[in-house]
Amino acid sequence: MEVHHHPEVERKGIREYLLEGLMIFLAVMMGFVAENVREDISEHKRAGEFARSYFEDIKKDTAALHAAVHFSDRKLSIMDSALTMLHLPVEKQKDTVLYRRLSVSSNVAPFEPSAGTYEQIKSSGSLRYFDQKLVTLMNGYDVQAKKTVKREDIDLKFIIDQVMPFAIKNFNSEVVFDAYFSRRISHELYYADRSKQNMRQMINYMVVVKVERLRVITEYAKQMKIAGEVLAELHREYDLE
Repeated sequence: MEVHHHPEVERKGIREYLLEGLMIFLAVMMGFVAENVREDISEHKRAGEFARSYFEDIKKDTAALHAAVHFSDRKLSIMDSALTMLHLPVEKQKDTVLYRRLSVSSNVAPFEPSAGTYEQIKSSGSLRYFDQKLVTLMNGYDVQAKKTVKREDIDLKFIIDQVMPFAIKNFNSEVVFDAYFSRRISHELYYADRSKQNMRQMINYMVVVKVERLRVITEYAKQMKIAGEVLAELHREYDLE
């Protein structure tokens, strides 16, 4: 009877098993490290793109804030002149000049912050790409922008709800149109009520408009301060100009 012999299977030593295990571990680890490196490079690139876009937004906001402050300073100066004239006796008031100056009280030039990039960064979860100091500044800028807009809304609401109805009731609006757009008065100048009480109410309205505009300017200053800090940090982190 023929006996079949099974081939002998070479058994590996413990050191060989350990070496193979180590090689598999290293292969997995290297793959994991490579993936992390690719992800870090991708995140850094994406952060750089967001940073540049956000940098341009803040630069635009800064220019808009400077324009808003210039507008506000001019408005306050003209209103001060109108208030000075309103305190004169009626016969000494120059109606044409007064109309032009009073019409400025209802002028507005709202600051509209550029929130597009910041909202995109937040909604995409990309704030994690940025250094914590920069994230804090970005969040602070957004909070202040909301405060600035809210203060402007209060200013505008008072003008719409209080000043405009008073002006429509007491002044010839056609003259205001002439004074504002053509600088040539072609309609009759009149005040419906030049009583002391009515003139005092007009002065009070002008004073409130002035105070509200000063409060808005305060928010502009806070906004520009944070904007400068954000731009400086973006320049430091990403060498942006």
